[in-house]
Order: sequence, then C-alpha cells, then structure tokens
Amino acid sequence: MLCVFCGASVQAGQNFMVQLNGFDKFDLAVATVRSMDQDADILKKENELIDGHVVPLKTGRARIVLNNVPEHFVLTVSLYLNGFRYELIPSWYANNADSIIIKDKGAKQRFDSLVVSGRGEELYALQYALDQIVRGHSATRRYPLSADYFTSKFGREFQLDNVVDKNIEIGKLVERSSVGPAAKQWILAKMFYKIYAQFFLNPLALTFIKNDSQRTKDIEEAFNRFKSLYKAAIRPTPFCLTDEYIEFYLKYLKLEAIFEKADKVDHNVRQIIRDFEGQAREHMGYAYLVESFYKISEPDRLRVMEWLLSITKSSERIDKLAGMRTIAAGMPFPDFELTDLQGKKWRKEDFQGKVVFFDFYYTGCGNCALYFKNKVSNAEEYFHDNADLVFVSISIDKDLKVWRKSIESKAYNSASSLKLYTDGLGSKHPLIVQLRVNAYPFPILMGKTGLIETSDSKKLGSGYSSSEALIKTIEKALAK
Repeated sequence: MLCVFCGASVQAGQNFMVQLNGFDKFDLAVATVRSMDQDADILKKENELIDGHVVPLKTGRARIVLNNVPEHFVLTVSLYLNGFRYELIPSWYANNADSIIIKDKGAKQRFDSLVVSGRGEELYALQYALDQIVRGHSATRRYPLSADYFTSKFGREFQLDNVVDKNIEIGKLVERSSVGPAAKQWILAKMFYKIYAQFFLNPLALTFIKNDSQRTKDIEEAFNRFKSLYKAAIRPTPFCLTDEYIEFYLKYLKLEAIFEKADKVDHNVRQIIRDFEGQAREHMGYAYLVESFYKISEPDRLRVMEWLLSITKSSERIDKLAGMRTIAAGMPFPDFELTDLQGKKWRKEDFQGKVVFFDFYYTGCGNCALYFKNKVSNAEEYFHDNADLVFVSISIDKDLKVWRKSIESKAYNSASSLKLYTDGLGSKHPLIVQLRVNAYPFPILMGKTGLIETSDSKKLGSGYSSSEALIKTIEKALAK
C-alpha cells in the first residue's frame, strides 16, 4: 500500500514568501497553494489567473507573499509572457516556516540555470535538481541494478531501462539529502509518477502500431512487466490526487484499454468510477475529459460530459462543461478574425454558404505534416474543382517569418488552400481558446450555415483513420 499524499498537517498561521529575480522575459508570476490533504484539480490550473496569487514582474523581479498557508503544502509557480504560460515550479513540497529566492542566471534552455536559496533552501534546491533530470537538463548514469528490468529486443531498442535509471538516480539524491522524512516520501512518490508517465507509459503508447502484432506483443510484455513490478503504486489507497498521478493514471488507462480490447471510453469511465469516490472521482473524470476531448468521438464526448454533469458539485465545473457543449456538432462555429499572407483579415461571415475544412498546425509538428501529406492533400485533389468547399490552413506559430517559411516548405498546406495566421497569439488566439485546441494537427469542419459539422478526428481522417473517411465526411456536408 502506498499512501504518501494524505494525512499531512494542514495547520495554518504563517506566511510564505517567494522572491524572483532575473526573469526579464516575463510579465506576470502566478503562485498557487494546495494543502497536502487536498486533491489536485485540472480546473484549478485552468483558472489560476483568476484564483491564484498574481504578481507583475517588474524588471524581472517579483515578491510573492502567500498569507496564512498550511504548515506543509504544494507550491506551484508559473510565469506568463503575452498570455503564454511557462511552468517555473511544477509542484514542490513546501513548509510554511521557509521562504525562497529563485534567481535566473541566464538560461540557455528554459529554466536550466536557476539558483535557489533562502530559508530551508536544501528542500527547494533538491526539487529543482530533480526537475532538471526530468526536463533532460541533467544527465543520469546507468545503474547495473536496472539491467534486467526490460531485457527484450524491444526494451533495449527503446531504452526502457533509462526510466529505471532516472528513478534510481532520483532516489539516491533524495535519500542523501537531510530533508524531513515526510517530504522525502512525498517527493519520491511524486517523481515516480512523473518519470514513469513521461518516460515509460507515454513512449509505449506512442510506439504502438495498429495491426502490427509483434509490436503489440512487445509493448504488452513491457507493460505487464511494469504492472508486476509496481502493482501497489498503480492504484494506491487511501490517496490524494496529485497532478503527476493524474497524468500517470490517464496514460496507464490508455494502454490498459488497448490490451483489454475494450471500448476505451466505457473502459476508462468504468475504471475511474471503480478507483475513485466523491471529489476525487469528479476531478479524475474531468481530467480524462480534458485530455481526451478531441481524441474521442463526438457522441462519446457528450456521453462523458453528461456523466460528469451528473456527479459534479462544482459550479465552476458545471460552467466549464456547459462551455464545452457549445462546440459540439450543430452548434455555431465561433466568430473569428485571422490574417492571410497579404494582410487581409478573414472572418466567419466571409465563408457564408461554403463548407470549410479548417486544419490547425504549427511549424515543426511532424504529425501535422503527415496529416497534410497523407490525408488532406488527397481530399484537396478529390475536391479540386468544387467551388462550395474551402480548405483553410491555420498556423499557430508565434513568429510571422516562421509561418511564411512553413508555407514555402509546402509541408503543411497546398498552393490552393487559404493560409491564415493567428497574428502571433498562437494558442492564446480567441479562436483556439474557444475551440479548446490542445493538440495538433487539429481539424474541424464548418457547414454551409456556419454551424460546426464535426470535430470528430476519425471522421476527419486523423490518426489511424483514412483520407476516404475525410472525403466521405466532406461529401455529406456538401450534400446538405
């Protein structure tokens, strides 16, 4: 049984201070606090600019005072630049008797040259060092203890033992430190979930190839090996959710559904109901919906939303779910304003009476290039003389020059498509926000009357779906 997040003291009374220095590139700092007996909630992260402690950065400096915090708590600090969020402190164990100073000495990669000092600095310097290992800014050695964990050809090919090495390295750093036992236990568990989500479960899911029986067998073997080694950590009880465990659990569910050959939505909702109760069930269910929003079919998406509405007690979450329903098939496509290569502004009303296929991408997105090459280009060729259909390619690149170069490369769109730009706002452009786009490529189809026809990735040829599926979907929209 692994229980490391609940039961810590929540006695309040002291203030905690975070001083930032050298962060000239940013304009805002936001800190959030969560007590040790409180479940993490994706909704709180979405609303941190409303509910968090927001402080402007003046000449790269900020002083954040957190009043009346619990004796031990989870601290998160994010920095913002023109509306874009950058995670400085992903989630650190903190004591209210401490105060910390974080100075950026001029990072070559984001946040890779920080100096952490202040009262209780060992605890926070340790957690920064561990974050550096996860971010790949610090090398880890090979440990002979891990040599027999994943011995298959597949395991060696994808260097699955590296995740064990990272876990051992982090364990040694934590145990050598003089931080308190409760902090050690919490940090070790948090890092375990973070490492295995990012460097084991996620790579397994990404290397899965449909209809490749040998690859499926190899992945299942590695997955089962992991389950046999860490069974107690997969669904520990009693338990308080952390951001790291939420990510871990959802990636685990994804693989579990594949090998159980179950309907993945039914399987995942059923497992969440089985594994969690009360508020934790609501939080994990919402996290699942957010993570899978455009990866599941529209009927499944609505089914998950209805289930969440039946169990949620949060008025904020009810409002969020209501907002999600407005981007379902049959709802009005959001109004927008986007710029083309000549600087002309395009709006929704400019496409009245047309079926419009929107393809969102960013430069450097390999899957975006493949989606255009293997699916969209075939559809464009099929409908090349249809005046009732417009193919629109929308870049979320922040740099205008980068966008123009991507067009010149012809890797993401054709000469005949309309190419539009989010004016440097990227993922913070109102259209991206309203459509809740969080993964690319992102296709969506608008009908002749300005209503959303579909955002179902399978119907639009994304992933394992075919260009024939995309063509069939467009034909149906044109026939209306």
